[in-house]
Amino acid sequence: MCPILLRVGPLPGWAAPVLAVAFGAAALLVEMREQQRAGVRDRPRALGIATVAALAGVALWWGLRRWGPVEVRSWGTMLMIGFLAAMLWALWDGRHDEEITFDLMIDLTLVILIGAIIGSRAMAVILDWSAYAERPGSIWHVWEGGLSFHGGLIGGTLAGLGLTRLRGLSVARMADRLMPAVAIGYAITRIGCFLNGCCFGAPTTSALGVHFHFAGEADIARHPTQLYSAALSLFIFAILLAVRSRLRRPGHLALLYVIIYSVGRFGIEHFRRGASAVVYQPLAPLTYAQVGSIAIVVAAGVWMALDTIVARRREARGEPRPPTGASEPAGGREDD
Repeated sequence: MCPILLRVGPLPGWAAPVLAVAFGAAALLVEMREQQRAGVRDRPRALGIATVAALAGVALWWGLRRWGPVEVRSWGTMLMIGFLAAMLWALWDGRHDEEITFDLMIDLTLVILIGAIIGSRAMAVILDWSAYAERPGSIWHVWEGGLSFHGGLIGGTLAGLGLTRLRGLSVARMADRLMPAVAIGYAITRIGCFLNGCCFGAPTTSALGVHFHFAGEADIARHPTQLYSAALSLFIFAILLAVRSRLRRPGHLALLYVIIYSVGRFGIEHFRRGASAVVYQPLAPLTYAQVGSIAIVVAAGVWMALDTIVARRREARGEPRPPTGASEPAGGREDD
């Protein structure tokens, strides 16, 4: 395990101008690119943004010098990298789509990130309330582990749904666009769980076993279920890219994602232990996550089936087909 990647600070004096130049230059390049894409030229705005970014770099230097060293934790770092990778993929994948702008993706990323963290933590606390009731202050210690993907999916979806509707965009189409990006971000975040030593698996004698070195517990090999989940997410990413051109109904790619993930999570749950694998007594030996996965598969499957039936009936009556989802970006099919 490596819960702390490194300790940063306090920084030497020469680091202040270096950070200022780096932050300012990066912000200037991004803003100029966005202006070029929008067909405008506003140099005062670009310089203003670069100045603010440069001041942020100096503020970072001052904060590290004042309160450093600051511990950079593996889980939080991988979470940020995951969301950044997801945003960059969505921008590249939607480069021919006029609705997928840099500003929109920044807003969506921040909103979904906040909603996902709140939702995942709330669900984890609810499912393991007895442990958190003894130490209420630990509810806010998200870096210690204890996050539920299903809760994060609900929280992030609701947050993204709200912003998408406020912007007047198609919710189903935007969900299709973002789901491959979600798969990438989730895979990277699970690597953070592995480094942090949370969301671990059951003891095993197989060659896949990993020693997580828990304090106060026997040093035994366990299933690295965090890596199983990361591999599953990358597998889902590949499937989504392979089939999205065949799914003509908006929203079906997003539903397919939750179906495949839930099926895979049902299997991985067999190897998990800890709070994330609490047995749901009315349906023992199924865990809460397995019961939730079954419910999600059934609900998403029924939704897809009913939507397909309704669409075919409309086509039979000669009604026009609504715009497709992620299979065809704005401007026609993308072949490259």
